[in-house]
Amino acid sequence: MQVAEMVAGASFDEIPVHIVEKLKLLLLDQLGCMIAGSVDPESKRLRTYLEGLDPGGAAYVFGASKRMTPPNAAHANAQSVTMLSLDDSYIRYGHPGNAFLPTALAVGEALDAGGRELIEAALCGYEMSMRLGLSISASAERDQKVKGYASWQVYGATSAAAKLHRLPADKIACSYGLTAMHAPPPFLRKYHSRPLNWLKNNYGWANKAGITSVDLAIAGYEGNRTIFDGDTGYWIIAGSDQFAPEVLVTPFVNRYIVEEIGFKPYSGCRWSHTSIDCIRKLMAEHSVGYQDVDKITIETADEFVRDLNSYVWPETILDALFNIPYLLALELHGKSSALGLSEADLQREDLVRTVGKMSMSVLPGAEEKFFKFSMLPVRVTFYAKDGRVLSEYAEYPGGHPKGPSFARKEVVEKFFGLSTPVVGPSKAEQLCDGVLDLENRTVRDVIGVVDESEADRSRHTPRG
Repeated sequence: MQVAEMVAGASFDEIPVHIVEKLKLLLLDQLGCMIAGSVDPESKRLRTYLEGLDPGGAAYVFGASKRMTPPNAAHANAQSVTMLSLDDSYIRYGHPGNAFLPTALAVGEALDAGGRELIEAALCGYEMSMRLGLSISASAERDQKVKGYASWQVYGATSAAAKLHRLPADKIACSYGLTAMHAPPPFLRKYHSRPLNWLKNNYGWANKAGITSVDLAIAGYEGNRTIFDGDTGYWIIAGSDQFAPEVLVTPFVNRYIVEEIGFKPYSGCRWSHTSIDCIRKLMAEHSVGYQDVDKITIETADEFVRDLNSYVWPETILDALFNIPYLLALELHGKSSALGLSEADLQREDLVRTVGKMSMSVLPGAEEKFFKFSMLPVRVTFYAKDGRVLSEYAEYPGGHPKGPSFARKEVVEKFFGLSTPVVGPSKAEQLCDGVLDLENRTVRDVIGVVDESEADRSRHTPRG
């Protein structure tokens, strides 16, 4: 009940101004990813399936032929967000915004919620789910066997939906109990086998599960109100071997975890971003490119060497998103992943040759820094044909609070770069203005500017 009371009691008037601003930027960033990802063939595949099931509803779905009910709208929009792998990040804890912001938008629109209510819901989604994730964080040994993000981030969707419905603490606690019965298992240790699948963290289902749990609680279903407590609590259900309940019940005001959420400047697994930062810095400071490479070594954590290496040339965009040497080769060839990847680049022999000059190995101490301090340590060494040996080391990526800056200006530029090709400059500008002035708008005001006709949609072009 303590957690439910924290969510029920959250008030816009008590949220510090800088936290409100961060929440709006995170929402803007999420919308840019959602819009750009909506034209992807894999988004369309899931969206078509959901459209066939849905009778029609009050929530807007980017790229769809009709509005849908909130559970299906959030499911479809969350799948769009993940397609470019550009959505927000908390190192070692996935992409928290995608597990609930599509829910907040869909439920908020259906309820005709105000912008302040949406901001409250966003705060509760980030803060409650991240507290849960941090409190049930497994030991490094257990993490290597059992791992999941959506398994606990689903509680972000439940919290956001419950807050928008203005549920009292008792009903929120009931919703949390029901959520455990809809949450996906911690499946990520079986994710990295090839070929990878486009559901990725399955945040679409997490959004749907959260909304469904709240709807069932409202309808009168009972859920276990002590789901987080004791030796049989959610920590062990989610596959962890330890639980720190004091983290879960830390008052929001004592630690705003949303301050620690990072923005992603590049497509690709967040774990690759320090490597990208290093190669970009070497290129900028020493004027080198692919034509100068004799060989490149990438030393980093064992898990990255195992899961993000070029043992096999990536056959799909998804494989490429989890391939550090490929992402570095794109930078060296002037094809940065900042706005997504291209299918055509997978056929380029010059990229194949450059990737063939790279190798990955374990950097001593990197694994400990990763698991203990959520760092992404890497050393990239560039051996030039002219004999120069250039090296760069990094621990935090750009967009991380402790890494190279990626602030309001960069977030807004990223949003326009992602959204303008899909909705056009006018709608992109109106949407940006609406989000940045969210406390004075309604959710329908903001989303309404992109509700487009079928004729408008026909000009969209797919990925690649």
